[in-house]
Amino acid sequence: MRRFLWTERDQVERYIEMGVDVFGLAEDLGAQDRSVLGPRMFRKWIAPAYRRLIEPLQAAGVQAHSHSDGYVMDIIDQLLEVGMTICNIQDLVNGVENIRDTLKGRVCVDLDVDRQSIVPHGTPEEIAELIEHEVRALGSPQGGLMITCGVYPPTPPQNIDAVLTAMEKYQRYWWD
Repeated sequence: MRRFLWTERDQVERYIEMGVDVFGLAEDLGAQDRSVLGPRMFRKWIAPAYRRLIEPLQAAGVQAHSHSDGYVMDIIDQLLEVGMTICNIQDLVNGVENIRDTLKGRVCVDLDVDRQSIVPHGTPEEIAELIEHEVRALGSPQGGLMITCGVYPPTPPQNIDAVLTAMEKYQRYWWD
């Protein structure tokens, strides 16, 4: 029996051949208050692998989308250095103002709206205020902001409605 071993680079090249616009690299690199690997270890072990994967994406004009739960501000510059063009990052864990000061205007922020405190346990008003604050702080007329919200138990239905209502309300905030 013959086995075919595909490397991650082979997979990237296959997706490029299929004509994808965005390629996602999903890693949970963060814990609650720091990245799982410190900046030195990330630079030594992860950055070279990401570069090998992202170089063909860049050459083909494909966006490189980084997903990571947890705190990643201590390695975020390295994620940009290796070529990430879209960074999915959690809002409250990393700090909205930290994200604004570090990423706004440099990369597309795919903001992951809080799923640990405000969305499951807050009031609909608190949810609306959070999303409005995030749109105002991270968005711009030039774009660069996407919003993602995972909803998990014990989130009540009225809070899910509040998330969707706020997202609809602010989806074109910077267009007017």
